[in-house]
Amino acid sequence: MTDRSTLAEPTPTSRVDGRSRFRPEIQALRAVAVLGVVVYHFFPAQLPGGYAGVDVFFVISGFLITGHLMRELTSSGRISLGAFYARRARRLLPAAFLVLAASAVLAVTLLGPHHWQRVAIEIGASALYIENWALAQAAVDYLSPTTEILSPVQHYWSLSVEEQFYLVWPLLLLVVWLLAAKLSASHRQYVLMVTLATVFTASLALSIVQTATAPSLAYFATTTRAWEFAAGGLLALLLRESDARPVARSLLSWLGLAAIAVCFFVFDDRTPFPGYTALLPVVGTALVIAAGSPRLWWSPRAAMAVRPVRYLGDVSYSLYLWHWPLAIAVVALVTDPGPVIRFAAVALSLVLAAATRRFVESPAQRARFLTSKRPRFTLGVTAVAMALIVASVGGAIWSIGRATASDLKNAALTVRESPPCLGAAAVAEGCSIEGSGSPPIPGVLAAAGDAAVTPECWGHAHLSQLIVCSAGPAEHPALRVALVGDSHANNYQDTLEVLAREYGWRVDFIGKSSCPWSTIEREYSAAWNTSCQSWVRSLTEHVLTGGYDLVITSSAVGDSWKATPGRTVEQSLADGFVGTWSPVAAAGIPIVAIKDIPRAMPGYLDCIHAHPTTATTACALPQGEAFAGYDAQSAAAERVKGVTVLDYTRYFCQSGRCPAVIGGVIVYRNNDHLTGTYAATLAPMLRSDVLTATGLIERPRG
Repeated sequence: MTDRSTLAEPTPTSRVDGRSRFRPEIQALRAVAVLGVVVYHFFPAQLPGGYAGVDVFFVISGFLITGHLMRELTSSGRISLGAFYARRARRLLPAAFLVLAASAVLAVTLLGPHHWQRVAIEIGASALYIENWALAQAAVDYLSPTTEILSPVQHYWSLSVEEQFYLVWPLLLLVVWLLAAKLSASHRQYVLMVTLATVFTASLALSIVQTATAPSLAYFATTTRAWEFAAGGLLALLLRESDARPVARSLLSWLGLAAIAVCFFVFDDRTPFPGYTALLPVVGTALVIAAGSPRLWWSPRAAMAVRPVRYLGDVSYSLYLWHWPLAIAVVALVTDPGPVIRFAAVALSLVLAAATRRFVESPAQRARFLTSKRPRFTLGVTAVAMALIVASVGGAIWSIGRATASDLKNAALTVRESPPCLGAAAVAEGCSIEGSGSPPIPGVLAAAGDAAVTPECWGHAHLSQLIVCSAGPAEHPALRVALVGDSHANNYQDTLEVLAREYGWRVDFIGKSSCPWSTIEREYSAAWNTSCQSWVRSLTEHVLTGGYDLVITSSAVGDSWKATPGRTVEQSLADGFVGTWSPVAAAGIPIVAIKDIPRAMPGYLDCIHAHPTTATTACALPQGEAFAGYDAQSAAAERVKGVTVLDYTRYFCQSGRCPAVIGGVIVYRNNDHLTGTYAATLAPMLRSDVLTATGLIERPRG
């Protein structure tokens, strides 16, 4: 087997009795894998589990690379790491960097400014082959090509995993081989098998655990995918190629292909993945490789060796590179692309892949100015290319950051000036909610970052400790207030910061992501429930002893809640709020619960970018579609004396529609959270409504 890329190796071969032999089954597996991924991304309903094609690639990579490295170890007792890495660089980087450059142009040309910073970060991460970790950190749902943050380079996550494998795997094999130097060659190989089996077992166990507890991390992390490479590596160490038993091998080959097909057609985005479910495509791929290409008329060999299959395997790497940027281009250009447009995009992907293979990949592999010099020269050129990309990305991010900061500063100054009819004031003052016809503030570039939420003031993930941040005077405040709950309660942090600044309220912000101030639990995570309920208990105790005049809260509706025995989910939701509110209300502390906000229309920032002066009418969602879930807060308030519910629907929806821009201000920073600018314009209304509902009187300031 030659040392070629998993995603594209024009002539996969093996050595049998000193002879080179073409391996059509590996080329066919590449074709099947890339076809699964491409069809899934363009036609997900037809092939809902096509994403498992990536796992096929990982097993092939482990098999080929381990086989190559073992032959080098057994023949010379060493691995030429520089030569290995230089071959990898010549094989993979030219095409990858070309598509990164094209993706940057695509992003600037087709995507709105609010996508640019994220795309720039991901281009830099992709150039450094750490995109998988960038996505894991951002918790991106790769299984959806219509996510609010569109990125034409998200698919580089799998290439990053592969490159990290290429970096570590030779070192692992070499170190183990040298440590076992006193053993015979056969015993050394046994030690390697044990090492790879250990990697396989540990990584698979971690993958199963994290798929259940941290699915985004499990999907992208190298540590939860290493077992798939190890499976291919173990196969390379154990497999003894032979033309014997063609009937059994033909059956194995068909069985392996059937297993992959089951993944493609039966799995979907609800399948817990990778975890134990990824065993099916991994085992299926291993069976096809182990079976080889038996020469029976009914074996898969004939189909595997046909020219279209071989050619698709040849261009699989470039096809994988090009298809996703074109999928993103389709989403950006067409609201609801039909099959003709999708097929055209697939055809264009194939054309670009063929051209890249012909004019970039192959010439780079043979380029004498690289191959005629020592490996360090190729690696030096690679380092320079990466440095240039990262420097360009850094400059772009700096420029975008400056523009964003300027936009947010101007929006904050506008709010402080309190012009009439700005944002929610347009509703309160009876103005036209369409504003002045000028582009809205803070603008699509800055909208996603327009929030007062900071990591230092927020409880995340499985952290259960209480974090309290404050605004307003510590001494002699007009009112002492706690804003508590999940991120939907935190929608009003900017609102209350205005009241703290202008009216002398002392406000404590106490929030935790996805954790409402309620005793109810979620269906999906015992660890999350433990963390959230510990936080809720601490919060309730803090509120009871904190000397507050008022508690303000809100909560996201929807999600997967767990019904308590003998109660419906709706009843359990109301019970959860009653459980936390009752002791606080009984202590004489008024509670104001704000009804959850409606959702934004899908792609609302792209819509605003396309219709900057008419976004109020052009970028609105029907009110019936904007609200989702059961209003348990209102149901609970009927059972707890001392709780008032504020329904602010009028500030988000008018005449049956919920616009993304009201009074010249962008309402949402993402699908279900407010921009800080719009939240700030709610301050006068919230102050008036709270004082009226509770009967509280502000103390003199000073």
